[in-house]
Amino acid sequence: MSDELEYLEQEPADHLADTNPMRPIGAERLPAWRRLVGLFSLLAAVGLTLATIGLLFVPQADDTPRVGTAPTAAPPTALPPTPEPVAVESTPEQGAQPVAASVISPELGAALLNQPLQFVSLDSGFAVTRNEFKPFTFVPDRPRSEIIEYEVVSGDTMFSIAERFGIKPESIGWSNPRSIIGNLRPGMVLTIPPVDGAVELIANDRTIANLATGYGVDPYAIIDWESNGLYGASPDTMLLSGMRVFVPGGTAEQISWTPRVERTSGNSGGVGTISVAPGEPGSCGQVANPGGFGAWARPIGGYTFVQGFSAWHAGVDLAAPVGTPVYSALGGVVIFRGWNSFGYGYLVVLAHGPFTTVYGHLSDISVGCGQSVSPGQVIGASGNSGNSSGPHLHFEIRYNDVVQDPTTVMAF
Repeated sequence: MSDELEYLEQEPADHLADTNPMRPIGAERLPAWRRLVGLFSLLAAVGLTLATIGLLFVPQADDTPRVGTAPTAAPPTALPPTPEPVAVESTPEQGAQPVAASVISPELGAALLNQPLQFVSLDSGFAVTRNEFKPFTFVPDRPRSEIIEYEVVSGDTMFSIAERFGIKPESIGWSNPRSIIGNLRPGMVLTIPPVDGAVELIANDRTIANLATGYGVDPYAIIDWESNGLYGASPDTMLLSGMRVFVPGGTAEQISWTPRVERTSGNSGGVGTISVAPGEPGSCGQVANPGGFGAWARPIGGYTFVQGFSAWHAGVDLAAPVGTPVYSALGGVVIFRGWNSFGYGYLVVLAHGPFTTVYGHLSDISVGCGQSVSPGQVIGASGNSGNSSGPHLHFEIRYNDVVQDPTTVMAF
């Protein structure tokens, strides 16, 4: 009995633990400090698990989370406020309610996405959110890919329409019947391509490769244009008559544009004033127009006739080396001299009473505004300026401001 008491006095705690029937046999008892560390580790693991599960319950845009005891961070002062939502209408067939979307810049969007997360409490646990800002949607600028129609209104020109849609006037000219060139009227409906290029209405069955060659582009530029609906086609695929196909980047024939002309009524002697392309840097403004005199003469010598008059080509093209002298075709007065925005490059326009003559793509100009010139007088030199495919003179004759075929006036 004394031996047993001595044993209990020496190690009472361990002795009682060893007699606990719930303790595994042979298990070694841990010190109290290690048991405390283990408890804290267990609590930390549980907290981390709950936070991880909370990430799976981020509230959607329409949810209204109940904010818990966690402090809410103040919005950064360097960022502008979130833009007001823009309503996006749904179609009746969709049966959906209008959706609100905010249009913001990529820079602001990136800044919002970089904001720190905050904790909010939910019925199901915890979640993280960027709760300071309204939900937003990126709406990037996308170029138009579809062909559209435009009805001409009073005051429209090919240049103003082209500027409105961000394309070149040639792209509109190549995408429509050529009769519209120089003959634009209110009420006409124009085909407007999405970007620079040409819209072709297929008249006769032809391959994509054949169409591409005509416009100077790779066949796959046509195939890959989404709105053409040619996914899976090859250059040998046949385009059927009646199809409308957009040729991105395609170019066709050179187009001569008609500059605007303004005339005032003459006095009792029949003398009035005339202005061509008012507002252009080379325009001479209103100039007295005493009428033409002398006989018609060829505007250049030593030339090669390369292109004639047509519905889309308002004059004739006479190829000649750069610097070849250019002459006045009839006696008259200078009403335009200089660079223009109509594709003629350096240009001279002369007035001869009801007639005007046009000399384009010059390399040099020898006359000044309002100067009177005689038939055959040197007014400049041939060149390759403006929308020109090689050195030549573009020559036009207009009667009462309507283009005429120069070959009906003189032989070339």
